[in-house]
Formats: sequence, structure tokens, C-alpha cells
Amino acid sequence: MKRIRIVTLLSMLLMLCSNLSAQTTEDKIVQPEFPGGRKELLKYMEKNLVYPDEMRRLRKSGEVVVEFYVERSGVISGVSVVKSLSKEFDDEAIRLTRYMPRWVPGTKNGVPVRYKMTMPINFKYTARKKKTFANEVVEN
Repeated sequence: MKRIRIVTLLSMLLMLCSNLSAQTTEDKIVQPEFPGGRKELLKYMEKNLVYPDEMRRLRKSGEVVVEFYVERSGVISGVSVVKSLSKEFDDEAIRLTRYMPRWVPGTKNGVPVRYKMTMPINFKYTARKKKTFANEVVEN
């Protein structure tokens, strides 16, 4: 009888200890980051986004939302559109995302991990101005 009580007490003590350790351990998760941060990401977008000609002609604007993975190495993979605008805009959003430079990878407890990201890409129509031979400004 005494032996059963000791085994039961030890079992309960082990369960209590395992519950305490599970409650006190929190994972420290750090999201991936574009090199240089958000400001540099916006510069990259502004510099590399190519507005589709047909959409410019139609004066279309809008937002495409892409989803992708930042791998443990910082490489971008698995790019897909989760909110579509048109084939032309979607193709440009995928191209722009796919060719981004390596990101600083996300980490979990200091160890690099694969991380799923979602990012909106805004296309805002603005008329391009061209100079003509007579130095007149013409809007497209």
C-alpha cells in the first residue's frame, strides 16, 4: 500500500513539473525583414514596379495581395496571389515579389525558420508626362 502511494505521488509530481515547464517556456518569434526594413522595401517597390501598359491605358488602379515564404536562408519562394486584381497586375506583383533580394530570415528562439508572409502591392495610376519636340508637356 505504501509503495502504491509513493508511485502515485511521484507520478503526480512529474505531471506537475511537466505542466510548469510547459507554461513557463515561451517561444520568441521574430518576423522576417526586408534588408534595411520597411523604408527600403518601399524604395525597392517604387524602383522596380513596372506598371502594366494595358492597365495604364485603361487608367486602372488597385491592390494585389501576394503570399510567399521567406526561407531559412532569406530566399523568397512559393509566391502566389491571394487577392487578384487582373492578370496583368497579378503577373507584375508575382514578378516583383519573386525577384526581391534575400530577406533577413525570421527566427524562433534565435534559430532561422521558414516563415509565411502576406503583402499588399498597390498599383496607383498616375499620368506619365512626356516632353515633345516643342517642349510641351503631354499626359499619357
